Amino acid sequence: MSVLSGVFLLLIILFLFRFVLKPLTSSIKIVTFTGPSGVGKTTIVKELLRRHSDWGMVLSQTSRETRDTDLPGEYKCNVSKKEFLRMRKEGRDLWIETAHGNTYATLAADVLQALLSKGLSLMQILHTSVIKIHAYAPGKVLSIFILPPSEEEMRRRLINRGDSPEQVERRISDCKKWEEEARASDISYEFIRNDRTVAEAVETIEDVIESRM
Repeated sequence: MSVLSGVFLLLIILFLFRFVLKPLTSSIKIVTFTGPSGVGKTTIVKELLRRHSDWGMVLSQTSRETRDTDLPGEYKCNVSKKEFLRMRKEGRDLWIETAHGNTYATLAADVLQALLSKGLSLMQILHTSVIKIHAYAPGKVLSIFILPPSEEEMRRRLINRGDSPEQVERRISDCKKWEEEARASDISYEFIRNDRTVAEAVETIEDVIESRM
């Protein structure tokens, strides 16, 4: 199959899902997590995956190297600039974003796989990407914004994980901007402040998800 015919088939599947299959069922299939670096998103998502064996991650392509905190199936790392350009040229990406000096992309095929899977699929993405996935899969996405206990606590967590002073200040500045954009957007975020134990935060999120299923 040629690249063009593959893209055409993908567009047909997208059309069928959004305008034919979507009215038949309105259940949530993807849950996105957004929020400041160091706020505990990865810890929360990891615990959700541990509790729900049929849940998984939507794969994200990234230029950065692997990290010990990366979750199974979350990232394909060390993607080159040439590969990102090829994704865009072939129309395979839903978005390509840059954050903290790294490039990230999500492919339409991976989102479609998540939409058609039996269990929920989770994503840790930027606010700008949340807007785009809601547009591609209306009614199928629940978006959660995790807030830190305080700026001081967020700063402490970033320092403890090894971020440089410059990185800490840049991330705090970026995250203030993200929260402002999220609150001012048309996305119906569930804002959850992570100021309790991991178990309590996860149980709150499970209650939110169950109420939307």
